[in-house]
This record gives sequence, structure tokens and C-alpha cells, in this order.
Amino acid sequence: MNEYLKNRSSRIHDNLYLSLTVINYALSNDYISIGLAHELSRLLNQMESGSHLKQDLKEAEAEAYRQVEEGATHD
Repeated sequence: MNEYLKNRSSRIHDNLYLSLTVINYALSNDYISIGLAHELSRLLNQMESGSHLKQDLKEAEAEAYRQVEEGATHD
């Protein structure tokens, strides 16, 4: 895996990790705090505004296919 794909994958990981952390926190608590409400709003805004996640996923996919076509990775 080249540095470009590693960087994109790392950004995807971080984005998904933060989202899942907020969702897990919401599921594990019986009460809603103002902080959790703000985080859920932030997630919603991020999804609606076309976050970098979608672009990172597209670019990582394209790079992975490019590497396979060039024979850079082997199964």
C-alpha cells in the first residue's frame, strides 16, 4: 500500500471512528446530554454537507484499483 492510500485510509478510519464513538455513547447512556446532542448535530451536518469521507472513499477505491492494475499488490 502506498503512502497516498495509507493517508486516505487513515482519514477514513478517523472519520468513522469518531462517528461510531458518538453513536456508541448515545446507545450506552440512558440520558442525553447537551454535548451528545451537539455531537449528533455535528455528525448530521457533516453527512449533509458532503464530508470528506465520501471523497476519501472514492479516491481510496480508485487508488486501490490502480495499484491492482499495475500489479503493485498481490493476493
